[in-house]
Amino acid sequence: KKMMRRSYRFMAAAAVCSLAATKLTAVCAFAPPSSSSSFLSSKQSAPQWLPTTTMTTTTIGSKSSSIHQLSMLPSSTLQLTTEEPANSLIYTILHTPTLWSILAMTSIVALLVLWEETIHNIRSSTPKAIVPVIDSMLAEVGGLGFIGLFLSTVVTGGPLGQIIGRLSEDYLGDEELLLEAFEFLHTFFFEVGILFFVVAGVCVGAVLEEVNKLSEISELALDADGDGEVTLDELAEALDVSCMIVDTDGDGILSEEEKIDALKSTASNYNFIQAIIAERSMSEVDRAGECLVARERILGKYSLPQEFEIDAYFGKIFGENLEESVELSPITWLPLIPLIALENSVDLSRDVVSASSSNAFESCGYFFATPWVFYPTIFFQALSLTWALFNFWKMTSIKKMLLPTLVTDGVNGEAALLPPRYTIDEIRNNFNSSPSIFAWGEQFFTGGGAKTSPPRNEHEELFGAVGAKFEGVYRDSMRFSTWLCVALIVYSTTQIVFRDMAALYLHSANVGNPEGLVPELIVWIIFTASAVFQLSLAPTTFLNYCFVTSVEEYVKNDIVDEVMREVELCET
Repeated sequence: KKMMRRSYRFMAAAAVCSLAATKLTAVCAFAPPSSSSSFLSSKQSAPQWLPTTTMTTTTIGSKSSSIHQLSMLPSSTLQLTTEEPANSLIYTILHTPTLWSILAMTSIVALLVLWEETIHNIRSSTPKAIVPVIDSMLAEVGGLGFIGLFLSTVVTGGPLGQIIGRLSEDYLGDEELLLEAFEFLHTFFFEVGILFFVVAGVCVGAVLEEVNKLSEISELALDADGDGEVTLDELAEALDVSCMIVDTDGDGILSEEEKIDALKSTASNYNFIQAIIAERSMSEVDRAGECLVARERILGKYSLPQEFEIDAYFGKIFGENLEESVELSPITWLPLIPLIALENSVDLSRDVVSASSSNAFESCGYFFATPWVFYPTIFFQALSLTWALFNFWKMTSIKKMLLPTLVTDGVNGEAALLPPRYTIDEIRNNFNSSPSIFAWGEQFFTGGGAKTSPPRNEHEELFGAVGAKFEGVYRDSMRFSTWLCVALIVYSTTQIVFRDMAALYLHSANVGNPEGLVPELIVWIIFTASAVFQLSLAPTTFLNYCFVTSVEEYVKNDIVDEVMREVELCET
């Protein structure tokens, strides 16, 4: 049935192409040529790969004269020129409008079919967790396609075109400038949207790869005796955990008081930079060990069997969060307006639309030399970097508080799993994930934060000034931060870096500000490198966010039940 539907679509497309071709042929056939001179010139300017005509010259008389002399000669001495096609059939076919009409429309239909088949193959071969990225991308492509249709039918080529052209001529000095700016900004929005979904897919793909490696790492690196189960002793040996005296009274039993005292002594005092470096340099084995330690905590707290698969649990958590993280509303574009408007004004003030304009080099150097553009750009870049680093640090610090601590008892050499640090009042009260100005920012952007949505348990106390709104607020925070990074990369590279590099390579004499060209190129390359670094933090930030919102008080019981049903189904 699917093949029949596709055949019907091909037949319908062919019918449309034939009908349009027939109409175009009729129009071309009855349309008189404007003049004989234009007709001849069009033939003479045909591409070289087309069949050419053979010019046969017959001379009546023996005189050779100039054009001026030729006009004075009698008709008997004039030269007669005739055209003989080299291949009359091919020449006739290639000069038939119907052929080119059919080829053009068939190409469009072929592209549509290719698009449909590509999407179908991607959806069928993509992990389930990444399917929401594809769906959101298709929805965004549809939305941007509607905008393009609206611009072409209503704005640039429709009733609003004259109004916008008049405004452009009155205030910008060029009737076409504002219309072309609409087209450029629409294309820019499209590029940013597509790249955002690509980055989202890459991020979640990297996270899923780490989850899929969890069982492999457990077997190869952690399961020392090869019995298929990683014990606490094997885990402690593989991760090289701290050795300390936990059983202080030597009775062979670890009391809660002894665990608490040991936990206080292991509390880390990493500062902001140290915590980021430690998390970035963490090995795959250490990260897998964290998941297995969390698994032991979940098994003990919720009395789950040993068959519980932590990798399947986290995989479903990632898919659930990803589906909500890639949903974009039109409001998402608003933060981009000030930055793009400032930088695009450098082009518009010089009658340049974008880097693809013929006079684009006239803006080179002025992005750097214009203070009211350069300094706001530095502000946006600093804001983006601080935002990405803070998201990364906050998720990392909260994760450390929620993780159980694995140590080796210095008395009997046995591994001991200490409770998470947040369960100790003294440690939790000294923990602050919203330092200084960040607390004010969280309260401002969340409508009061913890004041209006106070924490409901000890777990939510770790979220700082944002309070119980943490889960939704920081999912949006990561999404907007990634969105801003992508926008900065797209604009910096396509509109400034590549343009400046081309101007340097071509040694163009049309550079608007030669003195500022090289400094501008260097600065915007640094901006681009900073944005790329911020994107490199996104997978780990997302991984830790999923962790802190799926353990302890945030364990998703419905997903636990779903994983256990799948385990039971596999066993049966």
